[in-house]
Amino acid sequence: MMPIVLMTLFGFMFPTVGTSNPYSGKIATPYTHIPVGIVVEDGGKLAYNVADQFKQISSSMGLLDVREFASFGSAREEIVKGRLKGVVVIPSGFTESLASNRQATITVTMDDTSAQLASTAYSEISMILNMISERLSHTIIANLTPSTDTSYVIEPISVERKSLIAGTTSTFEFLAPGFMALTIVMGTLSGLGAAIAREKEQGTMDGILVAPVSSYAIIAGKVTAQTIRAMMQASIILGIAMAFFGVRIYGSPLLMMLVMILGIASFIGIGIIATCMAAEQETAMTLLMLLQIPSMFICNIVFPIEQLPNWLQTIGKALPLYYAADGLRKVIVLNANLSQISFDLTILLLYSIVTLGIAIPIFRRSLTR
Repeated sequence: MMPIVLMTLFGFMFPTVGTSNPYSGKIATPYTHIPVGIVVEDGGKLAYNVADQFKQISSSMGLLDVREFASFGSAREEIVKGRLKGVVVIPSGFTESLASNRQATITVTMDDTSAQLASTAYSEISMILNMISERLSHTIIANLTPSTDTSYVIEPISVERKSLIAGTTSTFEFLAPGFMALTIVMGTLSGLGAAIAREKEQGTMDGILVAPVSSYAIIAGKVTAQTIRAMMQASIILGIAMAFFGVRIYGSPLLMMLVMILGIASFIGIGIIATCMAAEQETAMTLLMLLQIPSMFICNIVFPIEQLPNWLQTIGKALPLYYAADGLRKVIVLNANLSQISFDLTILLLYSIVTLGIAIPIFRRSLTR
């Protein structure tokens, strides 16, 4: 099954795209309907005219889903929560600059947790704004005077990109938290496969059962060991990323540890269920591998989930790995606080409760066989 699953995933992940022609409304891109915000800080007529054109072109091309916000602060909050991928700001003085025959600037701030998606979305935003600027340029040329500034004639509107947090545009900033989450999952699942399935196959589990300890103590021991192991592995990856790839932790280390612990807990139950169902270690490891490898590609670990078709995005967002990686990125890269990752934590907590609630009775029954 594995080659078929991977071939299917990669086929949808890297679709064939056509040629681009922005003036006919055809843009070759793997990303469509990217959610972005727009803030009009300038109260002039030209500012609102540009904003209306931006929304109209975005909607007609199907590239961006534009939402209006009253302030940059409210839009920034939505970026940190993962509901927006960028925000376009038409600053105060925009109309005055154009009315005075001077070049006006529009700022664009992107979600830097995914450098690949941010770069593509920024290009699409810039392309639309350049189309608006060219329209305005034609109007200016028709009414050209000797005193008109040349840069204003050629490009009346310039686009300036600003980072949400300074210095977070590297691809390593996207990959490091994702691979930390992936290591947590793979370490936990493979560790449980070895710890439970192998002991059952070799008969050492029988020796554990005759010891004067309860089945709950056995479960607690397995869970604690795998939790410590996974935390150590994730910490090593983060340390290497910081030392060699310039990754920085912008958020709270304690909040980062909370996300990792809940991520581990959400997969321990899944690992126990899979290993208890398998008759031998080889079968258990095969089942766990079938879960691990596809998750790497559909849970926003290696590639942005937005480039997948909607049905694959739904599957990816149904797995706890997506929320573990998302929570770690928001804390490490965007300095998110507890309330801003509350949804990720809630999903991981629910997964932990449900899967462990199912896994513990199954594990206890397997001990008595």
